[in-house]
Amino acid sequence: MLHQYQPKDAARCLASRRVVFAGDSVTRTLYFQLVHLVDPKLPSAPPEDDRKHADHSLVTDSNIILDFIWDPFLNTSSTLALVHPKEERVGNMSLQSPALLVLGSGLWYLRYANSSGGLPAWEAMVQSHVGTISVARIKPADEIVFLPVEDIVTSKLSPERYNTMHSSDIDAMNSDLYHRINPSYTRSFWSSIGSTLTVPVRFPLVFNKLLGDSLTEDGLHFSDPVVRIQANILLNLRCNNEFPKTPPMDKTCCRAYPWPSSIQLIILIAIATYTAISSFQFCKHATSTLFASFLASPLTQVFKLLEKVIFQW
Repeated sequence: MLHQYQPKDAARCLASRRVVFAGDSVTRTLYFQLVHLVDPKLPSAPPEDDRKHADHSLVTDSNIILDFIWDPFLNTSSTLALVHPKEERVGNMSLQSPALLVLGSGLWYLRYANSSGGLPAWEAMVQSHVGTISVARIKPADEIVFLPVEDIVTSKLSPERYNTMHSSDIDAMNSDLYHRINPSYTRSFWSSIGSTLTVPVRFPLVFNKLLGDSLTEDGLHFSDPVVRIQANILLNLRCNNEFPKTPPMDKTCCRAYPWPSSIQLIILIAIATYTAISSFQFCKHATSTLFASFLASPLTQVFKLLEKVIFQW
């Protein structure tokens, strides 16, 4: 079940911690909706001034630090320092990793393909970041989210965007992201056949399923209510495990299931043991019966043959 987070819930989960977003204007819209969700006194949109492509940093009453890094290509030094943390962070509270790190990119690689390097450059960036996170001894954050490349409404795009942004490219990018974040490797027989290795990155593809043609004016940025739901999903991803797994069960989305109690474990083991013994006895009986039938069959044929010969004689 998806929990509707309120400021007090967010404060309980994230108080005195840092949340960082890095990415493009779509990521920035999501950032401000989450900011407003955890503290309604803070703005739900960037200021309308000339600083369109700027970083932002806000602090809630519960001392949650919310940072946004303008980096549509996810290649600035600020982003690289987050994704590739250094060893001195260990044991240093001033360098404590963020509680949540959200990365969003892709559309600018399509829009400005000539200067950015296009899809090959985007793939190299994703491979670098995901590869580093997958083998890092120090996680960049408690929870890392790589946003899907947002679906577009082609009919509402400006001519410049229409000529460079294509839904087929976005589908291919999201497929690439999914398989990089959820790789399946077949190990050796002795290691565990067919086991799956998962990169410690969340990839909420459900974000794109919330979008609709009527929910955007420019084909690229969607209405606040939709983005607010996406922000709430991020809080469910990060915070649901922080709350007790006891009734009422209103935070079951996106969290690990609790371990069964001692009594439940004993009952489960007893049922499994009884099932195994019963299955073994059934198979043993079936095998014995089949073997007896196999032995009896040739003897029966011999007696029938003798009976036929005697009567004919």
